[in-house]
Amino acid sequence: MSRTLTEEDIRLLEKLAPECTSLTCTKSAAEYRSILAPVANHFAKDADDFASRLQLLTDEEFFGIVALIRSGAESIGCLPVECAEVLISETMKKGDMAAANELYALYEMGGGCG
Repeated sequence: MSRTLTEEDIRLLEKLAPECTSLTCTKSAAEYRSILAPVANHFAKDADDFASRLQLLTDEEFFGIVALIRSGAESIGCLPVECAEVLISETMKKGDMAAANELYALYEMGGGCG
């Protein structure tokens, strides 16, 4: 689902990727429409770096993003497989197996970027 980032979304994006200086993708010139895809695709060096960045979030922030994914407001279709695995693993580590299973199903269904 394409959306305009809220102030809270932008705050989280900047927390996860402090080196982010613009809300516009340098490759496509399109504005970012999600939090996790830009972090995974443009700022994280690899899956381990993506995991480290997710660990910067408080549980409330992390599960806020999970809630956005579950509602369809945050897309995970653009995440590389290894980053989706990290997201699902972090969700399991934080003790929410139902959310982890739902994230897995949503990622497997696809839906692409947006």
